[in-house]
Amino acid sequence: MTKELEDDLRRVIGRAAETAPQAPSGLSAAIVGRSRRRRARTLAAVTALAVAVVAGGVSVTVRDLGDDSAHLAVNPVPSPQESQAAQEGRPAPVEEVWPNAVWKIPAKLSDGRKFQPLLFIDDRTILLSTWSSFDKADAIHAYDLGTGDVRKIADIRTPKGVFASGYAVGEGRVVWQTVRNRRTEFWSVPITGGEPTAIATDAPVEGGTDASAVVAGKLAFSLVKGGVFTLPLDGGQVTPVAGADRHHILRWPWVGTPGDYTPDNEPSFEELLNVETGETSKALVRPGEKFVRCGVTTCVGTGADEKYFHRLRDGSQQRELPQWAALGLAYDRFMAIHLPMPTGGQALLDLTTGKSGDLGLRPDAKGGSVSVQPGLTGNRLVSYPLGDQYVIIDLLRI
Repeated sequence: MTKELEDDLRRVIGRAAETAPQAPSGLSAAIVGRSRRRRARTLAAVTALAVAVVAGGVSVTVRDLGDDSAHLAVNPVPSPQESQAAQEGRPAPVEEVWPNAVWKIPAKLSDGRKFQPLLFIDDRTILLSTWSSFDKADAIHAYDLGTGDVRKIADIRTPKGVFASGYAVGEGRVVWQTVRNRRTEFWSVPITGGEPTAIATDAPVEGGTDASAVVAGKLAFSLVKGGVFTLPLDGGQVTPVAGADRHHILRWPWVGTPGDYTPDNEPSFEELLNVETGETSKALVRPGEKFVRCGVTTCVGTGADEKYFHRLRDGSQQRELPQWAALGLAYDRFMAIHLPMPTGGQALLDLTTGKSGDLGLRPDAKGGSVSVQPGLTGNRLVSYPLGDQYVIIDLLRI
């Protein structure tokens, strides 16, 4: 792996983040390295796909993932339903490992339209968007995982070249953004349904946002270029959050710097601030370490010895990772790993318990496969298409 390749990756992500609408809240996609000797080729592929990740792709098709074997779990403790699969050298299906956290739903609505799962509204309802064309939402809906009922919340109408993105839910509302001429406008609609209305601001919001959250009657958001702000849900003054002028929202109330984009290989979210309590945290980074990405409690990265690791932010309890966690750990504990050939596919790995569940994804006849990877986001939803279904996983139920 060359420094030039690393720089290319960072530049592509940075340019895409500055010019593209925010990826819909949900599952980001990336290619995960299968082996250190294939890492340069993998990073080249990630570079090519970075725009799709930032611009809003839920999944991507990748080819030639290799045939290296990989550990399926860290200190695994198989349950009875996992025993047969374990004997065959693979984890049990994810719905068997965590039956209370997984649903399979039709990949199309009753009228035949495709959709994209975005986030959880509550413990049994998810927010969906339907598209008029690729990545251009024309409506948002509430889907009841218990009954399968679908209810339209609102139509979304945007001018040509303008996309709705960055969805957040809270306090009985759905909020999202549109970016036009490098200015962000926020929109809101009651979860019960209605006509979307723009949230008025006292001054233009320059640049796109990379994360948002609804909290205490306000919309909190961070800019791609850095800085955290709040805005009353009913409109009003855009107010900078004290001490967070360079920060990005990680998982509210935690904000940090640098954010996801680190052009000089800085550790992502090295410094954290809890904007409600004032607590701060700076992650320990050792000489020679690269691609360090930190969550609220845990960091992952590549050591000077080229081995992948995860550990607490203070540097303690370091352990080796089975594979590269390209986007960090979701909720400081979850990552997707590639399964060994000839079966291939991916599994969701819980580093806290050591359990892993087969996601059911397999390469096609040409070697192509959907590849998914949870990241540092605070979104509890993991979703991906599988045949004529969508698999829905609630990380908070695991």
